[in-house]
Amino acid sequence: MSSNTHIDNNDDGRHRTASSLDSMTLLQISDDAIKETVAEDLDAIPKAKLLVMTDTDKLHDGSPEDGLLVDFEHDLDFENSVDHGSLKVGEWGCKKFYSDYIKEGLAYKAKKEGKEPHKDVVMLFESPSTSTTESSFHNPTKYRFHDWPPPKSTLSKAVLGPCRYGSMNGSAYPVFLRAGAATPGLMEHWAETIPNYCPPTWASKIEIEKDLVYSYLPVEAFEAENAAGQVNAPAIHYHLAGKDAIHMMTTKTTKLLPDTHTIRPCVVKTTHSMGSKGIFIIHNDEDEKEFEQFLRDSGNPTFVIVDFVDIARNVACHFFMHPDGRVVWFGSNENHRDADGRFSSDSYLLLEHQEKLKEMQLPFVEEVVRYCQALGFWGFCGIDVLFDSKGLGYLVDINPRVTGSCPALMTLKLLSKKYNYQVGLFRRSGDINYYGSAAQLFEEVREHNKANEGKNTVVVHSLFEAEPNARCRVNLGVYGNSLEECKNILNRFAQPAKKAK
Repeated sequence: MSSNTHIDNNDDGRHRTASSLDSMTLLQISDDAIKETVAEDLDAIPKAKLLVMTDTDKLHDGSPEDGLLVDFEHDLDFENSVDHGSLKVGEWGCKKFYSDYIKEGLAYKAKKEGKEPHKDVVMLFESPSTSTTESSFHNPTKYRFHDWPPPKSTLSKAVLGPCRYGSMNGSAYPVFLRAGAATPGLMEHWAETIPNYCPPTWASKIEIEKDLVYSYLPVEAFEAENAAGQVNAPAIHYHLAGKDAIHMMTTKTTKLLPDTHTIRPCVVKTTHSMGSKGIFIIHNDEDEKEFEQFLRDSGNPTFVIVDFVDIARNVACHFFMHPDGRVVWFGSNENHRDADGRFSSDSYLLLEHQEKLKEMQLPFVEEVVRYCQALGFWGFCGIDVLFDSKGLGYLVDINPRVTGSCPALMTLKLLSKKYNYQVGLFRRSGDINYYGSAAQLFEEVREHNKANEGKNTVVVHSLFEAEPNARCRVNLGVYGNSLEECKNILNRFAQPAKKAK
């Protein structure tokens, strides 16, 4: 469903986004109808109108994709789809967890369709890899995610993410964890530190024929003929995960550029990648050469080129889209600038700013939610919005899945109910370490939390021993009432990797 943007060596040798529209059917949506069109009829993608692209052979064939488009055309009220603040948005009530919401959604859909809900469901929070076959799930062809260069170890994917989200999963459905169990001591630590904690169960195997999978990202293996499948249609999920889908949802985003030469600086992003991978800022020809080398090394991934925005604020929010149309709001986090002027990779969580951040981001969320609903997609989602010095916002990333800082936000809200904490700092990006064993970390954290109860609390959201008894890779948060104190404590327990001498 996503356009195939590739290298096109035009006359001046510069890169250029070029969509392979010949293999697509374009659906142009006006105020009261949807009509098919062809690329030759479009001078440019109409930014004021929604445009859906789907594989040609999926139209008019009775497939799920075709059914979704039929529902879209007949059921969507175009006149009332304008942003009027009409979404039903409710705050997370600190009682339900990830698997509870998925169970509710599946029950709702089953009742609507006159079926029994699927009983065997697994929550999959591990992302697939395209660059290595050593990961738990490999997507080599159809749903490619550009995670180049290949990770030195697949344990980060296999442990850190699943455990981090597992801490807020609840017990309605099990979480897939390749090892079958969390690092010894981790669940006991959660029980000690997280109020209202509901322990998850783990599944070390997904039985493809039996288990319906709520996927973090679409997995090719679950499309086998005999597979129970995935909660959301994988082709739609993949489309929504692409950076080339953003311009189909909103005009409140960065401008698409034709090449990397006409306007500089510009930003080049691979369409399907996570974190900061595959993002290049092109200031000059040397930057472009670096980008060209990346494309050659990584197998020529699809990419988009957009204009550069001078960022004043970098904000993210996290929410759940129920299939009945309701939205559950988990909250927002922000990245602040460090003393050197660069944005910190730490997630800043401030309860006093939540209402203002929600107000700033809801216009973007409404457009994303309506687009997802129109395609039949439901579940967890997060978006990233950049604001410039004039206060103008730009939607730059959509993550149709549970997002990285969401467990930390939920933890802060739970701790706030118990201790009235107002701030938190969460660190997970990059190679973050505690130098010592897991047992040492848990003991040191236990002593700290006991000595500082009611003042601040350290929570280890996930970890594994990268070097036995010597170094742990960690995702860790500190919660309290002073950002300065939280920062100092975070720097003690969660340190960047030491540079080789």
